Amino acid sequence: MADVFAAMEDDLRAFYRARQFEPTTAVSSDAWRAQLSTIKQFHEFLQATYHLPAPFRITTFRTPVGTTATTAIDLRPRTRTASRGTPLTPGFAELLVQGALRIDRNGAQTAAKTVDRDAAAISLALGSGMRHGTLANITTYEIPPPCREPLTVIRIPDFITKGDAGGDAIFFSRRLQLIHAYITGSRADLVADGPPYQTLSPINIVDANADTWTTEQAGKIVSYRWAETDSTTRRRLVNPDGSSPLLLLNAYKPTPLSYDQVGAITSEARDWTRLHLNADFPARLRTHDLRHTYATHLTICIFKRAVAPHVHPDATDAYTPHRIPDAVEMAKQSLGHTSEASTRLYNQHAFKLLDIPLNEFLGDF
Repeated sequence: MADVFAAMEDDLRAFYRARQFEPTTAVSSDAWRAQLSTIKQFHEFLQATYHLPAPFRITTFRTPVGTTATTAIDLRPRTRTASRGTPLTPGFAELLVQGALRIDRNGAQTAAKTVDRDAAAISLALGSGMRHGTLANITTYEIPPPCREPLTVIRIPDFITKGDAGGDAIFFSRRLQLIHAYITGSRADLVADGPPYQTLSPINIVDANADTWTTEQAGKIVSYRWAETDSTTRRRLVNPDGSSPLLLLNAYKPTPLSYDQVGAITSEARDWTRLHLNADFPARLRTHDLRHTYATHLTICIFKRAVAPHVHPDATDAYTPHRIPDAVEMAKQSLGHTSEASTRLYNQHAFKLLDIPLNEFLGDF
């Protein structure tokens, strides 16, 4: 406690630099906001109780609703100028899927109950560019059916994406095979053999399809759109068979995976891939890098005019670009970006992959 009382401005500045700029100790902007709030409240308490000045500037301001609040204006989270991430080449993307399946270079598969689920999760991220939180809360109903064409469409839900930025997105159909194999295989077995899904304040689904789900409320059947269903509600839903509709379930009990567990799928598959398949596989790959991979692969496919035959005739000209920036403009729609500048951050490595044959991005159809 004595050390806290003796904290000086230089100490706080050093802590701020460590949390915002040092690669080994930096945290996200959201995490820093939470930490800074605790620090600020503690020093406000010291000011009020012991008349000790805070070792940083505390500014009072008025909120839009007329109340007053305080902020440590000099220690605000730094503004990030780029969405950091490195896309995988098609070859490395396939290695990661193989690593998720725990199949080594000799073709032998490690016995694990998680392999089908892990491969489905990574395939979904590579095929759709879904963000981490969306992967954790997507339902089986929203997965597109198997497709004989190289590209199809998936609806990215509005209310479980960053900034409610949902919409129709182009989906790489080759990724559907492992997702449906999981849904009809090990996931179905887990649901059949496991206990019913128990959750606080359950909402029982009466019926559902790719667009809507219905439930009974006060004796009436009410329908809701999946696109407008937030993550909290999704985790309260229970299928007619007593299971959760969320796609990704724990390996030994049919309960939905947490946000952190979804991230662990990527890191565990990454580490296994490096150990058993290729030591040169990126050592710091994260789930968000799979979104960068999707964005880059989609941009290249648009630039090479592989998407044009699969869109509405009225949009064909837009999907036959002559320059990479034009392809970026079209890719942003599938990524849910309102700004082309945001998409460019994802596609800054696209030129490095332009010489790779198109079938490596699309698969053999």
